[in-house]
Amino acid sequence: MATLTEASVSARKAIKWGGIGFVVITILWYVGIAAVNYYKFLNPPPLPPASVEFGKLQGVNFPESTTRPKILLELPTGRIPTFPDRMRVYWAPTRRSGFADSDRAIETAAALGFLFKPQQPTETNYVWTNQDQLNSRLDMNIISGHFKLTRQWQNNPTLATIGNFTSDKTVITEMENYLKRINLLNEDLIGVEKLTYLKDDVGKMVNALSLSDADFVQIDLFRKNIDEIDPASKTKEVVASYPFYRTDPTKGLIRAVISGSKVQGEKIITMDYQYTDIDYAKNGTYPIKTGEEAWAELSSGGGFVSPGGPKSGEVKVRRIFLGYYDSNENQKYAMPIYIFLGDQGFTAYVSAVKDEWVAK
Repeated sequence: MATLTEASVSARKAIKWGGIGFVVITILWYVGIAAVNYYKFLNPPPLPPASVEFGKLQGVNFPESTTRPKILLELPTGRIPTFPDRMRVYWAPTRRSGFADSDRAIETAAALGFLFKPQQPTETNYVWTNQDQLNSRLDMNIISGHFKLTRQWQNNPTLATIGNFTSDKTVITEMENYLKRINLLNEDLIGVEKLTYLKDDVGKMVNALSLSDADFVQIDLFRKNIDEIDPASKTKEVVASYPFYRTDPTKGLIRAVISGSKVQGEKIITMDYQYTDIDYAKNGTYPIKTGEEAWAELSSGGGFVSPGGPKSGEVKVRRIFLGYYDSNENQKYAMPIYIFLGDQGFTAYVSAVKDEWVAK
């Protein structure tokens, strides 16, 4: 029979080796977890298939491009980047003709200062004219809501002498406040603006060197980027940001030229309003082409080349990235595109959704 001393020694040994065993097991446990996580990092599980929410899609309706330069690929890294295998497609509800079209158009015209009965050259196009000094005119498609407002500012030469613009921020704020008052500013048009300074040159607007030198300011409002948020991030980390590009990449969905006048009927010299709705809550993921496939399509004559860039000669493409196409017409979907930027203002697009998911 063991003595009390022997029992005490045995107990201490058991505690010692038990503690060591516990530490070893704990270390092995965490090492095992780390090893599993590292394996998953190197070999991530495949993503579920793209949802293809809308079935086959109506293709991107690029305008026909007649001439294009010879294009060469010269990227900073020397190779085409790796892009995700899918992108979201957003529902962009097309406006349908309805009984309220005429009333809505007349309300918009009144907010813009055109109060008299319009001419109706066609069932869908209304034209308002004001018999004022500037011969103000408003042309509107009453279904899409798109319109062009023009004023002959040359009829009042003093408009080119009262610029006195204080800052870019003031110009943007005043324009946004004006559009809000007449219910023409959507949330996705706030935050992406471009200003162009203009001055009078014998009755024509030409570029000015600075805001202080400007007689007029042209402001373009673009649709803001779509940000992809990491669903696993508690801080809502943005993992990708996709810009919108138009047929003319320099022109916003709203483009206006403003004077320094305080008179409402002389403030907006021109406005071209081409906004289309997008339902960001209604979307689905679609498999997309690789960057290599998109480049092969463009270099073989496919896609669309913006007419604002060079039309001949040789151009080097310096950047490739993903974004969305903002059509000039009412669109059924906001579709992802590959965007190619190069020298001399070269801009080109290729539809990103794989061909098998685009209706012929």
